[in-house]
Amino acid sequence: MIKRLFDVTASFFGLLLLSPIIALLAWAVRRKLGSPVLFRQVRPGLKGVPFEMLKFRTMRDAVDSQGNPLPDAERLTSFGSFLRSSSLDELPGLWNVLKGDMSLVGPRPLLVEYLPLYSAEQARRHDVKPGITGWAQVNGRNAISWEQKFQYDNWYVDNQSFWLDLKIIALTLKKVFIREGINAAGEATMTKFTGGAKTRKLAILGAGGHSRVVADTAECCGWSEIEFFDDDWPSTQQVGIWNVTGNTADLLGRLNEFGGVIVAIGNNEIRSAKMGTLNDAGAPLISLIHPAATISRYASLGEGVVAFGGVVVNTGATVSAGTILNTGCSVDHDCYLGECVHLSPGARLAGSVRVGHLSWIGIGASVRQSINIGSKVVVGAGAAVVSDIADELTVAGVPAKVLAD
Repeated sequence: MIKRLFDVTASFFGLLLLSPIIALLAWAVRRKLGSPVLFRQVRPGLKGVPFEMLKFRTMRDAVDSQGNPLPDAERLTSFGSFLRSSSLDELPGLWNVLKGDMSLVGPRPLLVEYLPLYSAEQARRHDVKPGITGWAQVNGRNAISWEQKFQYDNWYVDNQSFWLDLKIIALTLKKVFIREGINAAGEATMTKFTGGAKTRKLAILGAGGHSRVVADTAECCGWSEIEFFDDDWPSTQQVGIWNVTGNTADLLGRLNEFGGVIVAIGNNEIRSAKMGTLNDAGAPLISLIHPAATISRYASLGEGVVAFGGVVVNTGATVSAGTILNTGCSVDHDCYLGECVHLSPGARLAGSVRVGHLSWIGIGASVRQSINIGSKVVVGAGAAVVSDIADELTVAGVPAKVLAD
């Protein structure tokens, strides 16, 4: 009831206050792209019930010699790209919110043709009203894989609240301002969803012991098919029960076969380099969160993060891309972990700790609240860190002290 009251109030006053902008945009669309001004399309809503979604038109009418529409990249004008990147094309959707077809926050309504392609888990996104913005939109928008999008949508279904909606709206405004994640890599728009079977195939880069735990976690997260890649291939043929089928170059040549890719290499610097290579190639990098991990809805996790069983990440914490949260470690409130950090099993960070990129916190180590740990730092197993540590140092002991060499 609170959500609906908020939707009605916000959409009504939004339409009222933004009416001059909406009118100006309608005139500009009519002048630059022609008629009709509005893009109307039937989309599935709550429980899959169809409704007509409204947006401003962003593409011109253009067909080939056989009368078939040209690819999106050829029909999307610079003006249309501006409308999309600024999200101004979504303003007519406030009418859908006011009518009750949509909510301000919820999983984005996708195409009706996708309905028979969903797995039972993916279809849970229709257990709530679709939204103008959602948890997937503030965690990558169209630049993330379909698998990640469905994971974020279902996380919202399971964790929705009024306060989460306010957070998503605030993060949406930030995303719109910096125009981040508008399209999938190399695409003018989001690539089409072709079915749950393909999106359940995961590529893991790395073939050490760490990668086996990553694969086990992936199975717990519902990935039904896993394929390994490692630069020691073909000498490395097997990782536990899983086959190694190629090296990094082979993976780069087959990215379109996978719904997700993750780097499972314990060495921070190598993991960082491999993630950079995959990012540049447009790989669908994902994060894996074990079902037995506890991650606050008010924490932020970057792409490529792995959280094993027993991990706890508390409110306000930021865990940057490529970080490993190993078994049973804990990250307390308002901590910040830079890119490709590694927290070993049982490591403990108290509140407001900052850890620079590529640092490694050893097994069972503890860090006092409000400590700053620099980049490329190694904290020995069982250490107790009670004072700040500068970059590129190795510390050990209780209390932790810098090693002579």
